[in-house]
Amino acid sequence: MKVLIADDSEEVRGLIRAILERQGHEVVGEAWDGASALKAFMELRPEVVLLDIIMPGRSGVDVLEDIRKADPEAKVVMVTAVEQNSINRRLMLIGAAGIIYKPFTPGDFERSFHAFMQKKPETSGAKSAIKRLAAGGLSKCMLKTAEASSWAWELCDVSVAAGKMPDVVKLADLGKDAAAVQINIRNGASLAAAMVFRSEDMGFISKCFVKSSLYRTEGVRDMEEGLLLEIGNIILNALASPLINALKISAIPSVPMLIKGGADAIAAGLGSCLDQKLEFRIISATLAMRREGRMARAGVVCILPEELAAEIERE
Repeated sequence: MKVLIADDSEEVRGLIRAILERQGHEVVGEAWDGASALKAFMELRPEVVLLDIIMPGRSGVDVLEDIRKADPEAKVVMVTAVEQNSINRRLMLIGAAGIIYKPFTPGDFERSFHAFMQKKPETSGAKSAIKRLAAGGLSKCMLKTAEASSWAWELCDVSVAAGKMPDVVKLADLGKDAAAVQINIRNGASLAAAMVFRSEDMGFISKCFVKSSLYRTEGVRDMEEGLLLEIGNIILNALASPLINALKISAIPSVPMLIKGGADAIAAGLGSCLDQKLEFRIISATLAMRREGRMARAGVVCILPEELAAEIERE
């Protein structure tokens, strides 16, 4: 098997090369940073890429995204000392074939590498293109949001399914007092998305960007709602933008709106800009936010007509 090794440590690259060659694999190239890793992949087209996460320049996570865009069937195994659930989940959502943790023994590496090579790669077939775009946009936003707010933001799951408006009601149900930030797009493409908040988490989440006691939101409902609108707008645009770009159209999302009244009201708001008789592709995701020993959750729901979903999958 032809393998590309990308790691900023010459020692690690040498160790992996020795293990692979002993197994009869061919190391076709080595790279020490993100830019050279992507360049080597495009030029050499190896059967497998062994990719470190933390490298000079672009991270291995970014390179993984670029490789999967260039070749949705590429097999990429991450080799890293970073063992965090949020990052690991993101890697698997983007399409990593597996993760090998440093430090490792030659025997551990051989067993893990063999197991990952037996896995069938994710392809760009039905539903996976949309899931890959949605997961990529949300994952990148989670990292940026965590950096901006000093909170731990995590993308827990992403799923895509065909359905109609009654299915949206179920996915948007986070309690009778839940509220949601909604955006929609009507020009060029019909799409609607909402970030749904549980009532008990609204105040907690709204303070994620607040760094000073001057901006405390207790008892100040308008400020709390304004912050929720801003957070929802950022995350929903991160979800919608890759889908719109895949359709190769120019479209601007609406001004975000806050909808109250639970799942029925949220679903009605989402359906207000779409023909509810149509078949839809429904994207749903769960987000988690952690700070000071407490965790809050929020849901994301996006619906687009089946016709547009099919167009994305054809690309």
